[in-house]
Amino acid sequence: MSATHADWAAAAGGPVRATAPDGAGFDLRLVEVSPARETDGWVAYTVRFESGPDLPPEQQTYEIVAGAVAEPVFLVPTGRTADGLALEAVFAQAAPRAQEES
Repeated sequence: MSATHADWAAAAGGPVRATAPDGAGFDLRLVEVSPARETDGWVAYTVRFESGPDLPPEQQTYEIVAGAVAEPVFLVPTGRTADGLALEAVFAQAAPRAQEES
């Protein structure tokens, strides 16, 4: 099961462990989860992270562990910070369907 907007929002502000495909591990911080936007049956949002200086400045998929979230996530560097890199992941997921009353 993929993490939901609520899962990411619950982990915001906390530490993140990112493991690259080669097994190298990096400490990140989840700095922001954008508001969810629902359109045509889809929920879209962005999750922003910051890294230390040791993270390679290239986009790739990392195995992410943040709070209750544990899944592969494609991270894209979007700029430099005072201490490392700013990164983001963009999600578009099918909107949860309202339960029908029986």
